[in-house]
Amino acid sequence: MSAIEDIEAAAQKDRSTRVGVVILSFLIVMVDGYDTLMVSFVAPLLAKAMQLEPINIGQLFAAGYCGAIVGAVSMGPLSDRYGRKPLLVGALLLAAMMTFACSLAQSFHQLAALRFVAGIGLGGALPAVISLTAEHAGATRRAGTVTLMYIGYPLGAVVGGALTAAVLHTGWQIVFACAGVACLLATGAALAIPESFKGREAVRAAGQGRNFLRAPLSEGRLWPAVSLWLGLFCLLMLTYALVSWTPSLVVSRGGTPQLAALAGIALNLGGISGALFSIPLINRFGPYLPIALMTLMGSVFVALIGAPLASQPFVFAILFLAGFCVLGAQINFPAMMVELFPPPVRGAGSGIGMAVGRLGSIIGPLLGGALVAAKLPETRLFLAAAVPALLAALAMFSAGWMRRDR
Repeated sequence: MSAIEDIEAAAQKDRSTRVGVVILSFLIVMVDGYDTLMVSFVAPLLAKAMQLEPINIGQLFAAGYCGAIVGAVSMGPLSDRYGRKPLLVGALLLAAMMTFACSLAQSFHQLAALRFVAGIGLGGALPAVISLTAEHAGATRRAGTVTLMYIGYPLGAVVGGALTAAVLHTGWQIVFACAGVACLLATGAALAIPESFKGREAVRAAGQGRNFLRAPLSEGRLWPAVSLWLGLFCLLMLTYALVSWTPSLVVSRGGTPQLAALAGIALNLGGISGALFSIPLINRFGPYLPIALMTLMGSVFVALIGAPLASQPFVFAILFLAGFCVLGAQINFPAMMVELFPPPVRGAGSGIGMAVGRLGSIIGPLLGGALVAAKLPETRLFLAAAVPALLAALAMFSAGWMRRDR
């Protein structure tokens, strides 16, 4: 048995440890999901307090996402070399300090800079926590366990939004301060997770010390990884466009702002339901085929959102089903990354994947805004939105076919 297999076998012996790791990791990604999307909750207050234009709010979103890209790409390989736990603790501590500092910002530029650095911490935490969960999970249920853990990310946005609404009347500063405290509590949770892999020698043997990109893409992983990252980019681009613009389209159809808010909730609840539904399937059949089929079905539901003369109950049912398939598939991508990348390069491979996904989350709302501004008929608009889901389904079918012998 190799040293890597010894490490994984030891981590799988204690069931109570595995359950504890999943619970703590779930809470950590809840905080990560809430903190990442927090600016959307306080945007109206920030715009009024700092006299910001919509473009400035968009720049705040972009600052956090760009920081997350830097954090994921840089800290993922470091977690392979120096261990998951120290990188996770350091990343969350950085996010906690910078998020709390946001409550003291006096200008837009200070706030944007702080959100960028906080994004580095938040982005860097994800590859480490994904790898920790995978390496403490049983081999036959690893994919499903990672998906179960990652459901915390969208749930964090939903729960965080509800909590933010309760304290929003006290001002935007208290929201950032509370989020900073939440990140600090997540740091404490990270300290309680046992280390799973620290392999300088294994990483060096894999060649990552010479080139952090070459090693993850060696041993036949190049084209499956490219397919997987393409699928993730397309799905993140689509889901963030839907979450950003669907509420506005509900209002344009005559819906109230309350109905518009419910549209976002329908999408997210559908995504959580879809991810839960997929867990036994990916444990039995592997992650690629079930998630490719879900995404393929999701492309149909996305196209149906723009159906002419559709009633509001029909639209909300379709939004739920689109979220079930598309967001549910997206939540499974960490499971596919831990299947593809072995422990010596898992942090690097997952980090690059999360960075690619973040890039899609930046482009998606911008592209969606351009399509809305072009005043396309809604039928054509949502037909166009279905194309990324089709591309993602093809990419996952391709990755699964290339990994069929595994």
